Formats: sequence, structure tokens, C-alpha cells
Amino acid sequence: MKKILFYNLLFLLMIFLVSCASPAKSGNYESVRQNASDAFAELEGKESVSLQDEKNAEPVKDRAESAFDEAESADEALFAAVLKGTGTGEDEKSAKNDALSQLANSIVADIVSKTVIAQEERDGKYTESLKNDILVRSNVFLKGVLFTKPAKKDGIVEITAFMTRNSIVNTVTYLLKTMPGDIETLPPEKYDDVLTMIYLSYSLLYAVTERQVPGREKYIAALAALKAEIEKLASHGSVYFQVTSDVKGEVEIEGQSYELNKKIFLKPANYKFSVKLAGYRSVSGSLNISECDKKFVEIPLVPELSGSQEIFLKVESPVRMEEDIEKALLDFGIVPTRKEELPQHVELIVKTASVQVDGYERIAVSVDISTFKNGEKFKITHYDHKPFFVTAQNRNEKIKEESRKVSLSVVKKFLSSIDFKSFFDVPE
Repeated sequence: MKKILFYNLLFLLMIFLVSCASPAKSGNYESVRQNASDAFAELEGKESVSLQDEKNAEPVKDRAESAFDEAESADEALFAAVLKGTGTGEDEKSAKNDALSQLANSIVADIVSKTVIAQEERDGKYTESLKNDILVRSNVFLKGVLFTKPAKKDGIVEITAFMTRNSIVNTVTYLLKTMPGDIETLPPEKYDDVLTMIYLSYSLLYAVTERQVPGREKYIAALAALKAEIEKLASHGSVYFQVTSDVKGEVEIEGQSYELNKKIFLKPANYKFSVKLAGYRSVSGSLNISECDKKFVEIPLVPELSGSQEIFLKVESPVRMEEDIEKALLDFGIVPTRKEELPQHVELIVKTASVQVDGYERIAVSVDISTFKNGEKFKITHYDHKPFFVTAQNRNEKIKEESRKVSLSVVKKFLSSIDFKSFFDVPE
């Protein structure tokens, strides 16, 4: 009896040693990836496509585009949109870019509230990093995005970018098929692309309903298993320092210099950084990087202006916020006044609209901000805030809170994008 027990213990010990000798992070990535790919091939109504025969498979892009063959134009297909984003700009190109940005924003809007990523939101900027990744790689990651015809009103071009149920499914299928087979040997930047692809697939699938994709939970589970395997292989995190204007500068992290507006990959640790920009105040701070991290740091451009630069400020809003806007201007080294004779003006127009829905009130806030120089528009922007619901009890406070928060955010982002030297005729 003792001898049998001894051999049993020895056998268990051998199994334990073999399992310990295996790489800690290897996982079952390839088989799980195959299962997910098969599931989505089935969802498309096609036979399982072997990953080894991908080169012979019909291009997913062609299938995504064929979903609209019967529609005479993108405008007619808009009624079938599941995701959409409307952009504005001074010309068609800028309006299209803004529309794509708004579409990317709608894709990740619910990613935190639905906890589909399973990675905690860090510093409130995690979704911004994902949105930036999607936008930068939109020509690779998003398939079948359509744009409506440009509409022009008051000198502003408006375009809507959208995706239907078919283009969403085709995009996820495409992403699964283009994921590399062996990701353990990938450099951090290539691994990060794979991570973004699976996160994008997740958020896209959450955008469709059970009615649109019967058995949706089955496909979400397949993606969840694949995401878990991918995250096991993480060894770096990333941070993206964004500057909205084309200014010269660099970010220094622990004595090493990096480019701005470019993803930086770092091993997990605590870091101190300093951003130096020509003609603007330096910005410094600290950040913690973890495995799989995707940090996003937006750098405010506060100009180093000589002397006090005054500007006429006009605010039209149902919510009193002049003092908040004045403080934001002062933080940028600009003194707001009521002198209408000044050549430089800033005008902020905040509007709210409401609709009754099942006993609740749905509120939408829009913000228009413009700068004028000698009576001519220097720069303009328009922003529509994501609608929110209020009750009779919290209506006034909620509208005040959201309007102030949104307006301040838009003003700061707007000011960060202006060439103040040109605006105030400051000599180089």
C-alpha cells in the first residue's frame, strides 16, 4: 500500500515539474484564435475557414463592401446604421476626419460602463488611447465604413461616417483572420496592434443587439477567451503624448527623449516625464505603466506670451459659466475683457435641447466656439455632447454640471489647437 502511494506521489510530482517547466505565458493562443475564427466564419453563413488557407479566402474587404451593392448611395444605406459619427469642418477632408473620429468615439463610448475590456480604466484616459489607436489605424482596422454626401451650411461642411451590422461582423472576422499566428516573439509595437484589434472586436460586437446577431453571447465568449490568451503574453505597456498642434517639441522620460504624437512602449514601472515645446510652457508629471497598459496624455499648449494679451469674450449659454471660461483663458495666459473694440474676439455659444422619453427627459448639449481677428473668423469648432437623461428632481443641477464640464473641456481643447503667435501677431 505504501509502495502504491509512493508511486502515485512520484507521478504527481513529475506532472507538477513538467507543468512548471512550461513557459508561464505560452497559453493556448493559436487554438483559441482558431475557435474564434471558426465561430465568426459560421456567423457569416460560410464554412469554417482554415487559418492555414487564409491566402485563398475571399477578401473580407470585398465582402464588406458588397453589403451595399444594392444601395444606390451611402445616404440611402444610412437607415441601416448601427454605429455612426457626424463630423464637421471647413472642408470635406477635415469633416471626414472629424466624422471618423466621432465614429471611433461611438465605438468605445460604452467600453468602460460595460466592463468588456476587463482591464480597469486608468486615469480616466484608457478609452481615449483606444479611440486614438482606432482612428490612427482606421484604414487597417475598420472595414466597410461609409460616408454620406457632404452637406454644407453656413460655410461648415457636415459628413456622417457609419457602419451597419454586416460591416461590423465583417470587420471582426477580418481582424481575427489577420491576427498573427505566433505573437510571443512580436516586438511591443506589433503586439500592441494585436491588443487593439481584439479590444476593437470586443467593442464592435457589443454595439450590435441580440436581434441583429442571434447568439451574440456565444461570440462574445469566444472573443473573451482569445483576449485572455493575448493578455497573458503582455510584457510592455504604452503611453501616447498628444499635442493637437504641429509644434516642435519632445517628451523626456527618465533621461531618454521620445517623439510626441507617437506611441511609446515601456516596461511596467513608475516613470517621471517632462514635455518641452518651442514657444509653450513645459509640462511635467509622473505615470505608472502596467502590462497591457494603454495610457493617453493630452498636452495642453499654454503659450509663453510676452506681456498681457487681451481678448474680448462673449458667452451665450442657458447656464452661467462666464467665470469658468475666463479662468480657462487666464490659464492660457490670455486676459478676457469686455472691450468690443479689441481686434481679437472669442465667442462661445452653448445650446441645450430636450425630448421626453418614457417619463424621462433626454438632454442634448451642443457647443460652438469661434475666434475672430479684425472681424474675420480665425478658427471655429462645433461639438455635440452625448445625450443624457434627467428627472424632474435633478434636471437643473445635471444640466448645469454637464454644460459646464463639456464647455470647459471644449474650450481648453480649442485653445490648445490655436496658433496664438499668428492670432496675436507675436513676432518670432
